[in-house]
Amino acid sequence: MQDCKNCVIRSKAVDTLSEEELHVLMENCAEATFSAGEYIIKEGLLSSHVGYLKSGLAAVNKKGVKGIEQILKIVLPKNYIGLQTVLFEKTNQYAVKAINECIVCFIDNLSFKKLISRNPQFDEELLLFLCNEELTYFDRFVNWHQKQINSRVADIILFFSENINNQALSFEIPLSRFDLSSLISTTRESLTRSIKELSEIKAVKVKGKKFQILDPELLKKISQNGHY
Repeated sequence: MQDCKNCVIRSKAVDTLSEEELHVLMENCAEATFSAGEYIIKEGLLSSHVGYLKSGLAAVNKKGVKGIEQILKIVLPKNYIGLQTVLFEKTNQYAVKAINECIVCFIDNLSFKKLISRNPQFDEELLLFLCNEELTYFDRFVNWHQKQINSRVADIILFFSENINNQALSFEIPLSRFDLSSLISTTRESLTRSIKELSEIKAVKVKGKKFQILDPELLKKISQNGHY
């Protein structure tokens, strides 16, 4: 495991810690690797640790009234996992599953809370993180429930291009069609139909999980307006 003091991907909150507090973090931190499909956090189990995603992609899932998991969001590297539960609940209120291989640093709840109580700046950075998470989720929730299906599909393709693959026009979306449809709150059939329509108008080219954006401006227009 990399020394927290020299870690180049540590969070802004950790940047506020003193030498002594960094030592506390290092002494109570452990790194774990998860394969694709493995649960990093399981819903309903007692919460014992806060996670920090160092590499890979993870999906936050929550079960509905029918016991079916709904994907709420994708977690990118340099983000905390399970932070809300640690601060406000004793059991995990959602699950987090690795989409591809993930490396996660864990610190036990007690040590994490001690750092919060000792360092107001650390506390402030975590609060800013939670506020940003909530506001981002609000925006996505409203947009994806008011937009047409083609707009939502265009959105998620652009998200993987811009936010995960550094503006690349050719990339892989490492989600099944079922998981992808869950993420944008639609059915697998509607998702498949929309991808076919976007392919027919030459906005994208899709083969399995491999996506190629052929016309970025057209895809952005569909994202905004729902039509072309």
